Amino acid sequence: MTTSQKAQVQTQFGVSAEAYAISDIHAKGESLAALLELVKPQPTWKVLDIATGAGHTALTFAPHVHRVIATDLTEAMLTKTAELATQRGLSNLEIKLADAESLPFDPASFHLVTCRLAFHHFPNPTHAITEIVRVMKPNGMLGFTDNITVSDKLAEEYYNTYEKLRDPSHHWVHPAPRLQSMFEQAGLKIEATRRLRKEFEFHDWADRQHVSPADKEKLLKMMRHIPLELEALFAPRWTDDTMYFSLWEMVIVARKGA
Repeated sequence: MTTSQKAQVQTQFGVSAEAYAISDIHAKGESLAALLELVKPQPTWKVLDIATGAGHTALTFAPHVHRVIATDLTEAMLTKTAELATQRGLSNLEIKLADAESLPFDPASFHLVTCRLAFHHFPNPTHAITEIVRVMKPNGMLGFTDNITVSDKLAEEYYNTYEKLRDPSHHWVHPAPRLQSMFEQAGLKIEATRRLRKEFEFHDWADRQHVSPADKEKLLKMMRHIPLELEALFAPRWTDDTMYFSLWEMVIVARKGA
């Protein structure tokens, strides 16, 4: 990331650590259980969780493995992760400030690398994937989730414009086939995928990133005029005082070759 992009992510999420710590989508989302089920972590494993946020993925895997290192670009998020680990008595979880696109670890250091709901913030995603593969041991595994969009260029741009208006540190959400291709081109073999749907209440979703009233109105207007190609994805439903909408999330489990 460039210095300005890093600063934007740090600013955006530095004030949101508590909100992400208590967010049900992040703390109890269906993809956490899916990752645990599909990866099948082992008690001897050393695990790296990239862009940990409030630490929910690292906290989920820690009881099942030997050691977890949770990394993030934002110190406030790491502080919250450490606080939650202490509350749960997890002595095998440590935190480290790190950029996902330039990881401060030796090659072939980890049995498992996880990255959940963060990839859309990476401005150079192929750099991040290269780093992920570099630090994985031979036969090591990747446990990954991120939001996905539809395979239509104009609808994809509309989706990402919507997300960026809510969160200026947002970079890009990709269609599932492109995500899978990125990992395969980096030498990873995809072993399992799962597509999930999650629903949000609009104001809770917007307030987690401190969206202004004016930008909330713009977002609601955009949702009223979504392209046909996004109707199945967003599936908006309106009530008297709010709006609910859905996003798609893809779980990908992949393995590095020997």
